[in-house]
Amino acid sequence: MNKIIFTGKIIQYARITTGGLTAMAKFKYAVDENTIAKRLKEGRGSGTGSAYLPWIRVHEVPSIGKSSIRSSWKTEREHHFLSNLEAMYFYLLEWDDSVVDMREQFPLLPREETQAIAAELGIKHPADPKTKVDIVMTTDNVITNLSEYGQVIKARSIKYENALNKRRTAEKQLIEKIYWSRRGVEWNVVTENSIHIPLVQNIQMLHKSKSKFGLFPNIDEVTLKSMEEKLMKLLPGSNKIIANLTDVMDKYYNVPASTSLTLLKHLIVNKKLNIDMLQLFNPCKQVKITIPC
Repeated sequence: MNKIIFTGKIIQYARITTGGLTAMAKFKYAVDENTIAKRLKEGRGSGTGSAYLPWIRVHEVPSIGKSSIRSSWKTEREHHFLSNLEAMYFYLLEWDDSVVDMREQFPLLPREETQAIAAELGIKHPADPKTKVDIVMTTDNVITNLSEYGQVIKARSIKYENALNKRRTAEKQLIEKIYWSRRGVEWNVVTENSIHIPLVQNIQMLHKSKSKFGLFPNIDEVTLKSMEEKLMKLLPGSNKIIANLTDVMDKYYNVPASTSLTLLKHLIVNKKLNIDMLQLFNPCKQVKITIPC
């Protein structure tokens, strides 16, 4: 049994090796009417924020190492993603201050509505390949944005470009698009072409530094406050290599190595200090740091 760590939470999976590739061994749960009734009874797809329950969880679908569970500082719950692309998009939503909620694997209920849309279009409704039962369709992510006019709901299908060329994918997305258009909700597709990889990598690197909890064991608040003030004073406008400066601070305050660098990440992720997030953060190089206006 191997341990895989996702943002502070340890998830255990049995692992198998096939053709030199390591893959998460997942149980494939065939969907039938009892499965659907059980999920409805559990309240899957209901709730918002920390109370939301995704319709599909990662252990309920087959995957070759692409699914993951990530903890959100925004919703304060675990999110279930079925592809790397979904997980990357999650980090962009975490960073976007206008996003106040995100509900992944959102069910298109009632199922009768998507069945009716499919019939109107003359296409087959998605069904479980084993049981042949029509499944409850889902949207990859339903986002709540806060605008000057209030909360706005947006639906996003997150797909790789090569999948969009498949006829069956296009048919299912048309059902999804019509479902949301009837509710006056903007629906759109997100592909890897709209994901800025360095930005995602920076957010992922900073993500665990959002809260001070557990980051600085055995360092008192007075010392941390002094270190924070020192970083806020020395770094903006400095052309020094970040790691050199933080190393000196660690020694000055007699704290464990990398403490000052971790505190810097905490300040950046909480947007008390700015860096160019479109450039991959490397503390061993000169990094332009500014104070937000």
